[in-house]
Amino acid sequence: MMMIIVLQLIVLFLIWLPQSGEGFVPAAFHMRNRGHSKPVYFAKQYHPLYCDSSRSTDDDNKLAATEDNTSLSTPSSSSSSSSSTTIPTKAPSVGDPQKREKVEYSIDSIMKELKAINQEGTRKYCILGTRHCSYLHQQIIELLSYALILSGNHVFTSGAGGTNAAAIRGALRADESTLLTVVLPQSLKRQPKESQVLLEQVTNLIQNPKNDDLSLDAASRLCNSELLSQTDQLICFAFHDSNTVIEASREAKVLDKVVTVLYLD
Repeated sequence: MMMIIVLQLIVLFLIWLPQSGEGFVPAAFHMRNRGHSKPVYFAKQYHPLYCDSSRSTDDDNKLAATEDNTSLSTPSSSSSSSSSTTIPTKAPSVGDPQKREKVEYSIDSIMKELKAINQEGTRKYCILGTRHCSYLHQQIIELLSYALILSGNHVFTSGAGGTNAAAIRGALRADESTLLTVVLPQSLKRQPKESQVLLEQVTNLIQNPKNDDLSLDAASRLCNSELLSQTDQLICFAFHDSNTVIEASREAKVLDKVVTVLYLD
């Protein structure tokens, strides 16, 4: 008997349980309002197991209608053309690089250089350069002069500091005093004190006291001309504003010498 009563209560509960189009909506409390057949809900709760959204059916219908009536808009050609970027075709300028000097080559100059490369035997090299030479460059010049002397070549240079002093030190290291000749633009006493100590170790030292009354620049040009007249090839270490050294290289080209100019800047 009790079992029948329990089953009847369960059936009545299922009949009275409210249902909605949004899902299965249990209520905390419900009662029949006076004069109404539908229950009145005091608290409306959406159970997470039956409903995953709090959006109503009317909202879904409005959203569907909006999606049906809305079309994707494409930008006009005028707006796309105005906002388009131009792809650069040239690389941006990063400054004015050092301009390369134009060198004119002729058949005679090329044949002369090839002949100098293939020539066997010793040669007379003139090494000239700037006084403002870094310590690393001086080491390279010393090594060059040292190698030339060991190969049996004769090295000519002047008595100024920097490049010329480095050439003298490298030649003295080879311990072949007869293969080094130093031509001074003026007398020995007109040279700097530090240069005089080095020049006193040179066996073939040529002084020009007749140029003591001239300026050092004029005396250096005369000295360079004398050196070029006694050598076969010129090797220069200079900056682009080393006017005296560059002038010597031009004079050597006029004299049909093989010229190698190494710029330090």
